Amino acid sequence: MSAYLKQTDYVNAYDLARDKKVIEGQAKLSDLPRLKDMILPTEGTVTYRICGMTAKKGWPGAVMELATVVPLVCNRCTKPMDFKIEREVAFRFAKSEEEADSIPIDEDDDTEVIVGSDKFNIADWIEEELILSLPLVPAHEEGCQTDGPEESKDEVQKPNPFAKLKDLKGLRKV
Repeated sequence: MSAYLKQTDYVNAYDLARDKKVIEGQAKLSDLPRLKDMILPTEGTVTYRICGMTAKKGWPGAVMELATVVPLVCNRCTKPMDFKIEREVAFRFAKSEEEADSIPIDEDDDTEVIVGSDKFNIADWIEEELILSLPLVPAHEEGCQTDGPEESKDEVQKPNPFAKLKDLKGLRKV
């Protein structure tokens, strides 16, 4: 794993599946432009392994395994947080968008259908799966680290809105 994956690395998706090839290595997170815009600056890497396969039903596909830690900003405390991604995804390669759209969706099957090609960009494929792995709202799992209790400052300064009603109640008895 001495060389990192580049944006110019391609594979024939159908040869990958038919020959049950295995592609593995690392990619720099900073070399994935769409992902780079969604995370904090990092020198981190993603380790990947892609194994070609042909399913029992005869369709070509692959299994991708990804492992990395990406730095995000917690939406609660706005501090940096590490988000661990360990993902394994099975794919089925369709020959066109029309074929992909016509494949029935089986609720029990987690296989994703994508359009393959003879010049399939590996970096784009990995980047897409990493982006899909990110949380919609990043937040620390076990509470946030805050600088101190800032909670009840507003509550102390605000008077109870029902306190005035108590005073009004006393006026009616006159």
